Parts: sequence; C-alpha cells; structure tokens
Amino acid sequence: MTLRPVRPADRDRVLEITRDVWEGRDYLPEVFDAWVADPGSAFQAAEVEGEVVGVQRLRPIAPGIALYEGLRVAATHRRRGIARSMLRQAVEQARSLGLRQVRLYTGNEVAGRLFASEGFRPVTVCAVWSAGRMEGDDLPRLAGPGEAAALASRLRQEPSMAGSFEAYRGVNPDWNAVLDVDATLLERLAGEGRVRLGPGGRALALLRAEPRSRLAATFVAGSGAGLQELMAGLRFEADGRGLRGVAALVPERHPGIEDLRQVGYDLADDEGRAYVYALDL
Repeated sequence: MTLRPVRPADRDRVLEITRDVWEGRDYLPEVFDAWVADPGSAFQAAEVEGEVVGVQRLRPIAPGIALYEGLRVAATHRRRGIARSMLRQAVEQARSLGLRQVRLYTGNEVAGRLFASEGFRPVTVCAVWSAGRMEGDDLPRLAGPGEAAALASRLRQEPSMAGSFEAYRGVNPDWNAVLDVDATLLERLAGEGRVRLGPGGRALALLRAEPRSRLAATFVAGSGAGLQELMAGLRFEADGRGLRGVAALVPERHPGIEDLRQVGYDLADDEGRAYVYALDL
C-alpha cells in the first residue's frame, strides 16, 4: 500500500468508496472539492496495485495540533490492515511536522477501538439529546466577542459551569475541529454568531455551523434554571429558523442532564455516540 495526495480525478472513486458509509449519508462527497483544493492539509489516497482503496486527511487546527479525519476504506479491502497502516503513516507524518498532538472525532465505536489500540486516549464520549422545535419568543442571547475572556474564566471557576467543562474535558466535540474551549475559540465562535447564553451568562451553548435539519449544540455548560431557560430558548430558535428541533452532544456525567429532561429533551439512543480521541506525540 502506498499513499499519495488525492487528485480531482479521484472524485468518482472516492464517491464509490463512501457510498455505503452511514447508509449513503457520508459528508465526504460534499467536502471533497474543498479538501482537494486545501493546500494547508494532507488529503491522501491509499493505493493498492494502482487502485485507490482508501482516503484520509490530516489538518492543522491549532498551534501544534492536527485533526485526523476522513478515514475511509473501500468495502472490498476492509479487514486487511489498510486502515491501521494509513493511520500509522499519518501519525508519523504529524511527528515529522513537529506537532505535539493529533485529535479526532468519530461516531463509529468500532473505529474508536482501532484508534485506542494505536495509542489514542479517549477524551470524552457524548450522547445526543434531542427535542422538537417549540413556539416561543424568549430566544437565547447571542454572546459578543468581547465577552469571550469572561466566559472562559467562568467556565473554569464557577461551580455551575465548571462541572460541565470537566465533563467535556475542556474540548468542543465539533467534528469539523475538536478545539479547546478557551477565550480564543469563544471569541471566534461569538464573532460567527455561534455562542448562545442563558440568564446572566451562567449557561452557555456552542452551535455547529450551518445546521441541516436541527440546530446542533456541540458544547453545553451550566445547570439549574439558567440551563433550562437556555435549552428551551434553543427550541424556540429552531422553530424561528424553520428547523425540526435541537440536538445537543452531552457527556454522560454532565451535571445538567436532569435540566435537559425538564425542558423536553430526551436521550436519542438511535443517534449513536460522538467519541473524541487524542494522541500525544
């Protein structure tokens, strides 16, 4: 097996490889062109006897940190050790670039076992809690970039927020970039209109960009009445935006789980889990 950069001409073969992923709902066909055109990442194809049988991507997301994503192997070539070999080569490439950590996000528990066997440590595991949209005018407040430093401090110091922060192990489990929840991230997301606050700023939700059918919260902090008001407000916002409802990624030990239930959220067992791993180099 050899690795080389993915080319535009590989598009049809890559689409064929992803056809059976997530029952035909793989996101990779949507991002293929952007990934090929990105000079700042390593989007690689694995070849066996001249045939593309897999793809993967290694992308810097923060100083010293890269995201490993897009690992796919053709159904005809699975269980031959190809995925493991690809992963190992990506890790060696990260080391050669002087990076200090590789992170990844997966919704596949089986893939998670592969990563763990290669030395990746689990950071956090999140379940999906969902609620339908609901009519209402009490929308959550959008945070401004100037509030980022105070919010970052509150997440670590206030008891009602710190328990949530610890449950996520301090990272935002967004598949597009698993980044530390710090002032830098909060400032950027606030500038993009992706930070929602509860009363007094003592509950917080980070939203995924460009929601499809539901408003997606990747990080939820707080507990008690403040969190309840925030999460109800997200249901109101989903209704106002014509979305089906809200889906939130929540770790098992999150202190606000009962508050989610109080405002109509249920554990969506059929949605699977989100697994975040990291490898220190």
